Amino acid sequence: MNAPGASGIRVVFAIFAAGYLLSSLLRGVTAALAPVFISEFQTNPAELGLLAGAYFASFALLQLPMGAWIDKYGARFILIASLSIAAASCFLFAAATSFHLLVDARVLSGVGVSACLIAPLTAARLWTTPSDQQRINAWMLMSGALGLVLGTLPAEGIATSLGWRQLFVVIGALFALVAILVALLTPKQAIKASAATNLVSNYKAILKHPYMASIGPMGLFNYSILVAVQTLWVGPWLTTLGELSSREAATKLMYINGIMLIVFFVMGYLSPKINKSAEDGERILKIWTPLSIMLLFLIAYWGTDAHWLSFAVYCVVAWPLSVTHPLVGQRFAPSEAGKAIAFFNLLLFAGVFLWQWGFGVVVTTLHPMLGAVDAYRTSMLLLAILSLVGYLTFLLTIQRAKIFAIAGIQVRQA
Repeated sequence: MNAPGASGIRVVFAIFAAGYLLSSLLRGVTAALAPVFISEFQTNPAELGLLAGAYFASFALLQLPMGAWIDKYGARFILIASLSIAAASCFLFAAATSFHLLVDARVLSGVGVSACLIAPLTAARLWTTPSDQQRINAWMLMSGALGLVLGTLPAEGIATSLGWRQLFVVIGALFALVAILVALLTPKQAIKASAATNLVSNYKAILKHPYMASIGPMGLFNYSILVAVQTLWVGPWLTTLGELSSREAATKLMYINGIMLIVFFVMGYLSPKINKSAEDGERILKIWTPLSIMLLFLIAYWGTDAHWLSFAVYCVVAWPLSVTHPLVGQRFAPSEAGKAIAFFNLLLFAGVFLWQWGFGVVVTTLHPMLGAVDAYRTSMLLLAILSLVGYLTFLLTIQRAKIFAIAGIQVRQA
């Protein structure tokens, strides 16, 4: 895809941001609507985790072929196809008459939104400077945070007044509209020949790269746990341990995601100043990540005393995890950027599926023995331990991986 001019870039990325906003809304709406699904379909915590996690499971499975397709066909064609599938999935979800049909539609949703972040980030890697990439990344995440805000109290309000099925029909129509805008307003590109003929060939260099072995655990554990908690388990924690109503919990979720919206907006302006290079991004991860891990341990310890502000602070101090996507793109050659980001996304969203479902399984298993409070606290403690594992792996391996990445890019660009 040829790089558009400055005004063209703004238009294109505004459209991309709209698609990512909708994908985030679809990702987070299960937290606000969890009481609705529990009431109508009699779901337990394990089934609720499966329903939310099914989105991330299919999302993760599509990342490897999606990265190769984006590198080959470009963001425009892939986004039109994926957003169209997302629209269809919302219509199917609205028509579901059983829990199993809900899960099936949720799986299709993950397929449909699987290109909504890596396509824009790959385009940014090809079109813009490293500092601008961090700004675009921050503002894409800001649009995602806005989607999560809309997926809380506003979504719960619409679902309460009009019905949750009508809500998903509206979301599906908006996905279809964005797909049309991508087709009409983003630049066309020539189809590129691909030297690799299968996924193993496409991703062999990515799989063997020491930098992915270092940064990957941050996606599989730290980042995915943040997403798993923010997009699902904050809600049930507040209603079960905090004894809030579904409307009160949705309001607190809106506050949390609203705070994150402000954080990403501010970071969109600050990133070019404080995060000018991959080295800056790695330094930020080293300094800030321990704070988010400490907050998870404290939330597990506090139990019923961990209210919505505790989770808000956790999400805020975990913001540096958002630098990982452009960091991956910067540490790989431009020709490998789409595949590298896609593989990182595979680790990230496979982790979200595992921790959303696993959290619910642990709660369901331990509840009869320990009670709801200790079952939730134990699940959160396990997530904190896994986050510590991801950070220590990164810390112990990053220097060698960074040297290898820099040398590899220089060789390929020579």
